[in-house]
Amino acid sequence: MSYQYDLADFKRYLNDRNRAYRVDGLIFWQNRIPLPIDLFNRIFDESDQIVTDYIYQLAASTLAFSKARTFDEQLRHPVSDLPTDKLKEHYAELSSWVAAELPDSCRIVRMVYEAAEILGVPEFEFSRDRVTAALLHQGKKYARLFMPNPVRELVERFAGCNAIGQDNTDMFGNIIADRYNIYRSGFSDALAIIFNALLDFRLLFSGKGNRLQKISVITSIPTNLDIRFAATIDGSLWEPGYEDDHYVTINNKHPLIRKLSQEQSPALAELLFFLAQFENSQFSDQNKKFIENMRQALSRELWIKNDRTDLAGVR
Repeated sequence: MSYQYDLADFKRYLNDRNRAYRVDGLIFWQNRIPLPIDLFNRIFDESDQIVTDYIYQLAASTLAFSKARTFDEQLRHPVSDLPTDKLKEHYAELSSWVAAELPDSCRIVRMVYEAAEILGVPEFEFSRDRVTAALLHQGKKYARLFMPNPVRELVERFAGCNAIGQDNTDMFGNIIADRYNIYRSGFSDALAIIFNALLDFRLLFSGKGNRLQKISVITSIPTNLDIRFAATIDGSLWEPGYEDDHYVTINNKHPLIRKLSQEQSPALAELLFFLAQFENSQFSDQNKKFIENMRQALSRELWIKNDRTDLAGVR
């Protein structure tokens, strides 16, 4: 089956790999683990940043294992226990070691830039501080870091290192869980499976060295009304606000907004502005609660409808 690099096709790609990976209303099911669909969508939308985090973990692990002797001599800590926050009290020493072992001409630095290219992060800029920070993450160890075959080939070619990613390959799910402050049982494993598939999806369909296709989100419209595009507190399509004057926040993560054309957006934005203004003008708590419940119910139904339209056939 042919895919494009976009959110809907990534969901289809997962479902084609395993029918237990499916969308049902506002839930993405990874086997029996339910993930909120807005979290799943956010991971895809923010995948450049998440993949960049992965690249730094790749750099840190490759450096540590390929320079294990000097690491053990200077830090007095086994590389098999990395990453670990136990080294925070030795931050200055760790940072100096990273700087000394990663000059600009270092093979590992060249490897990292090539990894960024094939994983679709062409604007990657190397930072030794972020390599140090990666080594200080507390969680599962580098023996469990997933590496797609092209990445593994890079690591072996540039660093001669084959000690990484030999176990369950679920390490990075813990890092994503920390990023979004998710600590519920089972989420880390589900996030690891999704992220590992996302790396494969980027390698297969993003185009080597090309900027990844982005889903366009309309962030401004020609109007004199105060309309702001950002995530809403409760995930509703729109939300009223008041500072010096009334404004409306429209949820740019909502699938309906993601599908609007530039021609369609002004009329909807104006309607939502005045709906929000009406909600703001209510003095009765009972009326306010009724309108708030209506806003949330409509937003949910529109989310399900428009996300389902993107996912025709994915069940």
